[in-house]
Parts: sequence; C-alpha cells; structure tokens
Amino acid sequence: MEFNKFCLSSCLAFRYVAEPGRAWTPGIEPVFPIIPQQEVITVTTSEEIMESLQELVKPLLTRKDVGILLSGGMDSAILAALMPPATKAYTIRFIAEGAIDESPTARLYCQRYELDHRVIEVTWEDYLEHADTLMRNKKSTLHPVEVGLYKAATAAHQEGINTLVLGNGADSTFGGLDKLLSRDWSFEQFIERYTFVQPASALKEPVPVRKIYEPYGGGEFFDTTRFLKVVHGLGVIQAFDNAITSAGCRSAEPYERLVLDAPLDMDRIRGGDSKYLLRSLFDQLYPGLSIPEKIAFARPMDKWLKAWDGPLRSEFRSDIELSRFTGEQKWLLYCLNRFLGVLDRGVA
Repeated sequence: MEFNKFCLSSCLAFRYVAEPGRAWTPGIEPVFPIIPQQEVITVTTSEEIMESLQELVKPLLTRKDVGILLSGGMDSAILAALMPPATKAYTIRFIAEGAIDESPTARLYCQRYELDHRVIEVTWEDYLEHADTLMRNKKSTLHPVEVGLYKAATAAHQEGINTLVLGNGADSTFGGLDKLLSRDWSFEQFIERYTFVQPASALKEPVPVRKIYEPYGGGEFFDTTRFLKVVHGLGVIQAFDNAITSAGCRSAEPYERLVLDAPLDMDRIRGGDSKYLLRSLFDQLYPGLSIPEKIAFARPMDKWLKAWDGPLRSEFRSDIELSRFTGEQKWLLYCLNRFLGVLDRGVA
C-alpha cells in the first residue's frame, strides 16, 4: 500500500498531520475535533485571569460528574484551586527507572484544597495495549502523551466522571514554552529549532513541509507566538481530544477561552519569569509552595525505547542512526512505523 508522503513527513516534523484534509490513503483522513465557536475573553492582568477562570468553571461546580486532570505544574494547579472539595483529581505517573514523578507535588495541591487525589500509573505495556485502538480512532499517529491520557480518562469514566478539566492553552497564551520563546528566530532558524524529526533523516522519500511555517515567517523574525498558538496548539488539541473522547469523556479547557490583550513581556520570559501572570496567581493560591519548574508530561521514552532496533518498513531509510535520536524522537519513528502497519491490516 502506498501512503501520502506529506502525511509521513508531517507526522515526523510536527507530531501530527499539520494540514487538515490530507488523507493517508483514499478514505483514511486524520480525525480533528470540531471546535465550537465560542466568545473569547480578553485579559491583561492576573486579576482578570482569575476572574475569568472563575466564571468559566462556575457552570461545572455543581456537577458530580466533573473531575480534573492534575499535573505538578501551575496551570492545572490554579484550576484545581477553583474546584469544590472532594473533586476527583487524576495525576499520571509514568513507570520507568528515573522517570519524573509529578504525583507528590499534585498531592500537595489536593491537600490544600481537599480534592480526592487519584494516581494513575502508566507503563510501556499500556502503550503496547492501547496504541492501536487510539490510532484507529484518530486515523493517525499518536502524540506521546495520548496513551497516558487515555488511561487516566478511562479510570475517571469508570468512576462516573464525564468531563475532565484541563490546563491546556495556558502555555501558548501566557508564555510557557520558554525555550521556543528564548530568542528572536529567523525563518530558517525556527524551522531547524522546532522540527521534531527532520523527515530526510528517516524517510526514503521525504517531502517539504515548509509551507506549514510560511504564514508565520513574513517579517524580520518568525512569529513564534502565533505559530505556537495555531500550529502547535492544533496538534495538542487533537491529541487530547482523541485520548479523552476515546475513553468516553469530554474535556473543559478554560485557558483556551482566554486571549492576552497585551504583548508578552519577552524580557521577563527570557529572564526566567515564564508565565509571569500565572506565577502571580500560583503564589496567591499556594502561599509557601515553590512555583514548580517542570517538563510537561515527561514521558520516559528514552528508557522504554532504549533497546528498540528502529523502523523496518520500506518507507524508512535503512541507515538511520538511532543513537542520534532522543526518546521522544524515537517514539515518532516507532509510532509511524506501527501506524502504517495498522493501515496495511485495513483496520483503521
């Protein structure tokens, strides 16, 4: 079976098919969520952010079927502070030697606001068990967090939770992706910095994906903030939606409704004060707790794929130097290789 070469290249470069409407083969087109048109709320100060978040979560507070996906970071911690006592809070813990464990920090948040904390352990065996189902539902490859999200959402659904509150959207709106915001990038520099796996390093017949970047590169410097909100953001939304809806739940994402009505203060971000407006809120809500500095959903792919020999399908080069790839990059190769096998079996 022959597959669309743009889809192959895009899933390595962006972690998803970054052009809705493209099909892997006739009739097999990645599923994107239908995002309802909702009025956005403009905010400028920490106080306005808090007032807006309180209004956005208010309709959820009297429902018994609402839980929260709680990491160790400040975005979901702020939302946790707005939830009523006894709300079920789900934290993912990846199981591997040396894996980052966010559950102790999340537990502190739950203790502060009397939430009912659940820790969901996720192993490589979970990825082996659930990846194909999630790929068939999505009709595409997976973001590396999707299996963990799916397992957490499944556990929530089994406990009567139908809606999970998420902290998505805070990073791209309030300056949380600080490494990508660390400098002003030229067009070529940003492509080199952002691209997750250069398609030519792994595929026999890579195709250019530059056109995805082009709408954001017309000025002297690349429009990083807009690219992150639109292109990067769509891939994250698609991944979370697939994982959570596959488990029978839906999501509530209050930050996605907020728009910052002022330029980000890049000097503050580049000086180490990323998400400075949210940091202020965290300090108010959690006095005495240190602001967490974390890698969001740090998956131990470097451990899980340490012994993997690489992709064997004919679409991939035979001379791939796996030692040059990080664990997250290996996941993109592994997942694409596996997904093409799913398509070959005709079960997508």
